[in-house]
Amino acid sequence: MAHLADALRRLAELGIDASDSDETRVSKGTFVIFGIAAGLAGVAWTLLYLALGGRPLAASIPSGFTVIIAVVLVYYARSRRIMRLPELQMLLMLLLPALLQLSLGGFVKGSAVVVWAFAAPLLALMYHRPRRAAPWFVGFGAVVLLCVILDGFASRLAPELPERTRISLFALNIMGIASLTFVTLAYFRRERDEAAERSDRLLLNVLPREIAARLKRGENPIVDTLQEITVLFADMTGFTTRSIDEHPAETVKVLNEVFSAFDELADRHGMLRIRTSGDNYMAVAGVPLPRTDHVRAAVDLALDMQAEVARLNHERGWHLAFRMGVNCGPAVAAVIGSRKFTYDVWSDAVNTASRMESHGEPGRIHVTAAIAARLGEGYVLTPRGGIEIKGKGRMDTFFVESAAPDGRLSRLAQPDRTT
Repeated sequence: MAHLADALRRLAELGIDASDSDETRVSKGTFVIFGIAAGLAGVAWTLLYLALGGRPLAASIPSGFTVIIAVVLVYYARSRRIMRLPELQMLLMLLLPALLQLSLGGFVKGSAVVVWAFAAPLLALMYHRPRRAAPWFVGFGAVVLLCVILDGFASRLAPELPERTRISLFALNIMGIASLTFVTLAYFRRERDEAAERSDRLLLNVLPREIAARLKRGENPIVDTLQEITVLFADMTGFTTRSIDEHPAETVKVLNEVFSAFDELADRHGMLRIRTSGDNYMAVAGVPLPRTDHVRAAVDLALDMQAEVARLNHERGWHLAFRMGVNCGPAVAAVIGSRKFTYDVWSDAVNTASRMESHGEPGRIHVTAAIAARLGEGYVLTPRGGIEIKGKGRMDTFFVESAAPDGRLSRLAQPDRTT
């Protein structure tokens, strides 16, 4: 079964270009899978009608269908352009079963072979939205009605088949269209599900899961007022010099490895990475869902990020250092954009966290008095004293040195005056 699935997947990839969208890829694959399956069914029905004897006209219709489908598939494979070929496929499925039924003598003598025409509106639903597919269903109804009107005339032109043969053909027609529909729908559903999963993964790389769910439900705009969050900024020191001295590809490789490690740590601490900009990394705790331990989560993340940078420096022979700044307070979070989404947070608390980073020191975690007050026991902090912060004036700030091994909050008596 697995080998059959792999073979079908390879066939479905016939004519697909790397630049094709997910929707185009699914349409092309459906076109190929249905075309091959319908072509094989046409061969089977041709042989069956020839075996019945005295049915050359009936045999010519499915054989002609198979030839046309084969030519169309070859053209598609060579051109790799699907264009209006699905409409041709649907038109053949709509008209040829009706012609075949009339050539066999109507509903009873032809064993209701017109049911195969129902493949046309089904295909239309796979290729198009319901509004564009509706005319094909109307067309199917018109074809059935025409067969009803012409049934008496057709019945007089064709010889009667034995009852057992007619019943067998009824069963074959029902099972044939059901099997063809099942195989095509199964392929279509699997490919659509995989495309949806890829789309969801991409969306979740940009938006939190909760926000993505609200966006998919049609909520717009998405703007949330957050009573209390903690914001962490990290910035690589000496990045400008490094990007000048080394090859850009090497710089990107280093940033990718470091930020990927930061992302894993952020996930572990239940924090959300908001954005990266050049060598700057921003993450928040308490977004989009509130949490009571947002301050500790952010500081723990900053300490783990320091440890991760030290590990990478040791293993890779790098000399990286990050300034880190942390602050807490209220904020507003919102989704910006209608096609290219961005989820971001704004507030004075966010701006102050950015100032903590820019006024910090390489390899140290610079935090506000609000963070120090909310941390509680378990961390070693060094008071930095009052310093001038751009746009904020004089502020008392601290450096988080480590988690206290004895579980107590420890603040050194003398402030650090090195800056």
